[in-house]
Amino acid sequence: MLHRNIRGIGIALCLLTLLLSLYGCGSLKDDTLLIVNAVITEVDAAKQTITVKDDADESALGEGCLVDCSSIPMVYCDFATQKVTRISFEELQVNDKVIVSIRSSEMESFRNRLNEVSAITMEQLQLYTQRVE
Repeated sequence: MLHRNIRGIGIALCLLTLLLSLYGCGSLKDDTLLIVNAVITEVDAAKQTITVKDDADESALGEGCLVDCSSIPMVYCDFATQKVTRISFEELQVNDKVIVSIRSSEMESFRNRLNEVSAITMEQLQLYTQRVE
């Protein structure tokens, strides 16, 4: 009889542990990577920031979203050769089209602080405007 009770307690503890671990996994946020098309409206070389607005078919960033470019990877893909190269901040210009990668959690945080002047944190920036070489 005692052996059955210990076995029952062991099974109950295993089920409880399983349920708690599943509950903990369910509370993790889905932090997907969002891709947004934008156009550069301002370049601040001193602060290494750009201001972007939504491209024609987008509505994620609004008309004036500040982006700190000092620590994000920036790339350029030449469509003719399919060659991808790293670029520097100095290569960005007003009216350039860019593709930015943003975490969904950062986008949510950005939307919650719309009235504050703060930069949104990007994962990567790709220069979309093609350069003639």
